[in-house]
Amino acid sequence: MSRFDRPDQGSFALPRVGPALKAVLIAIGVVGIVESILVAYVPNGPQYFAALACSKEQILHGQIWRLFTAGLLTNPASMGHLIFTLVGLYFLSPELEKNWGTWRFIRFLLISVALGFLLSIAVDVISGPAGPTFFHPPIMFGAGAAITAVAIAWSEMHKTSQVQLFFFLPMTGRILFWVTIGFCVLGLVYPTSVPEGAPAPFAGVLTGVLLGGTPSVMRTAWLHTKLVFLRRQGAAANVRPLLRDPKAKRSGIAPPLRIVKGGIIEEDDDKKNPPPPTTKDKRYLN
Repeated sequence: MSRFDRPDQGSFALPRVGPALKAVLIAIGVVGIVESILVAYVPNGPQYFAALACSKEQILHGQIWRLFTAGLLTNPASMGHLIFTLVGLYFLSPELEKNWGTWRFIRFLLISVALGFLLSIAVDVISGPAGPTFFHPPIMFGAGAAITAVAIAWSEMHKTSQVQLFFFLPMTGRILFWVTIGFCVLGLVYPTSVPEGAPAPFAGVLTGVLLGGTPSVMRTAWLHTKLVFLRRQGAAANVRPLLRDPKAKRSGIAPPLRIVKGGIIEEDDDKKNPPPPTTKDKRYLN
């Protein structure tokens, strides 16, 4: 990938891969090679592939873990799908992991993949039997939603920066945003090229818009909501003493203070005029 360290100019450089992205790329690469070997040469190989893939029936029966494991799979009959997935994640992800940190980046990928499959399932359920056939994928797999989310998040964070798409096509973050949207629309035109389900990339767009940025749109909304709640709580706390009954009995409260004349008290005067024998004497507070 070529990126520009400054908004308008820079030089060709491959980004350094962080630990989270390195683990994800290794996992996808290993799983992709192993699954291809199993499907091609092992009699029951397709069963192992199906054990990690995702479908509407399996998710509706509570097999939620497939929303995440299916994101590690690629088309076992296509080496191009594996290479595209690895390059797509490597292309812009290092910058996100560097700015966000490991755990936020991992959460971002997991949420985008899961939402992609959930959106495809929701469209499948809503469209019903009369909907287009590509709205009813029998099996879903792939990290297309995560790749889309990464591209959207990067473009939102670097609107004026330039990147060389596919290593040779320069464009700014604003243009990359709309190019990514265009690829999502093309997925509806060529649904067989989207094994995650044609609607899945749109979930990636939503994830990139809402969870990208520092702070993200979701976090900003949460902080504003929390601030409004705290302000209301603080106003209620300030008004509450005014609403109390001033004549109400205050249990456990010390008696009111009384004013004691200052100055040095002579020892003789103190003996002549001793204070009344009461526990409420406050003269030594002066």
